[in-house]
Amino acid sequence: MRSRLAATAVAALVLLGSVVMASPARADGGQSVDEGYVMVLQALSFLVNDPGPDGTAQALAMVDDALSAEDQDGVDVQTLERAAISLEAGQAEEARTLLQESIAEAVAALEPAIGEESGTTVMLAPLPPRGALSVTDWFFLVLSVIVAAVGIALAVIFRPHESLRELRREITAAKGTRGDAASTQEES
Repeated sequence: MRSRLAATAVAALVLLGSVVMASPARADGGQSVDEGYVMVLQALSFLVNDPGPDGTAQALAMVDDALSAEDQDGVDVQTLERAAISLEAGQAEEARTLLQESIAEAVAALEPAIGEESGTTVMLAPLPPRGALSVTDWFFLVLSVIVAAVGIALAVIFRPHESLRELRREITAAKGTRGDAASTQEES
């Protein structure tokens, strides 16, 4: 009884200790949110995910915050200012290139990727969405519908009239009739 109580107390202390000692996960990889490098990365992510006016406005706000940040280690401020001008002019592609150039020093200082880490901060443009169906697409779509319709029609036309259960009964009855006929011939 005492050993069970002691084991429960130890388990409770371990659980309590792990809850009290655990620190919350940070999405910034341990870097300060006030760091200019992190703000430039966030601006890049806004541009990549939404190159339209909303994404550009959010990216411009992050660039302005990065320009006013106290910690600008690894950020080329002049290139960052040119990126802000490009964003204000609505030139998202040029701004994205300038933003990547503005943190090239910080990226070069990063340790190489190990294992499953990608280690890259170059953000590619999203894939273009699929457009309208081409003539070839329509041809194969219609052809597949025709083939499916012909298959269904053939299955209905050549379907047996009896179900499997009825066929089994007929086969069993036929075996029974043959067996009766053979036994009557032996008796005669």
